Parts: sequence; structure tokens; C-alpha cells
Amino acid sequence: MTSEGKPRALDVAELTAPGDVPSADVVEMAHRRRRHQDRIAGTVRGLPPEETVTADGSDAIAALVLGTAITVQISDEQSPLMRQALQHGRTWSEIATATGLTPDQARAAYTAWADTLDDSDRAEALDLAG
Repeated sequence: MTSEGKPRALDVAELTAPGDVPSADVVEMAHRRRRHQDRIAGTVRGLPPEETVTADGSDAIAALVLGTAITVQISDEQSPLMRQALQHGRTWSEIATATGLTPDQARAAYTAWADTLDDSDRAEALDLAG
């Protein structure tokens, strides 16, 4: 994908470590990861079946790097989403079910995150934790 005819940073970045991934949303990272996986499988979308694409080890590394970057970004978004759920009256039981954690684990993860916030945000976040 391009932006105004120019390739996006994610499309041209050489990915060998999670720090190589430029700022991008999870969907963009997932699309690039899928392209690498398709190259590995030899099934690049949009090419006729008679054309083949030969992947090399860099496709596997890039797919691994993107998987890690996606996991980190989703993890970073988890606690703020818990906060929003609490602000809308959801329970720890509901949050735990949504995250695959126990209520105590979800609350502990949220509280640890809240402790990293500045004073006014921390007080509000901890108040929501109950």
C-alpha cells in the first residue's frame, strides 16, 4: 500500500528486530506480516498461479518481528481498554473473561499499569479498580 504514491515507512523497512518496525497500527502490521507469510508459502495474492515468488529467510524473520511488534502493541493497549470498560460500568469478571485472565490477574495487571501513571491519572485509575 502506498500513501499519495509514496511507499509507507512500514512497507520499505528492513525488519530484523522489533525496534525496526516503524510506527504503524496493528492492522497495517498484520497485512505486512501476511505478505511475508504468503511469500514463504509461495502464494502471493494478485499474481497468476504460474508466477512463483521465492522467499528467503528474511521473510520468516520479518514475519516473526511483526508478530512480536503486534503482540507488544496489543499488550500496551490492554490496560487503557480495561480502564474504559471500568468507566462504562463493566465488572472485573467481564474484563477477565474478555482477556482470558482471572479477575484477580486482570485487576493486578491493571493496577500495575495504573501505578505508572502521573498522580492525577493514577488516582482516578486506581479508584476505578475498586
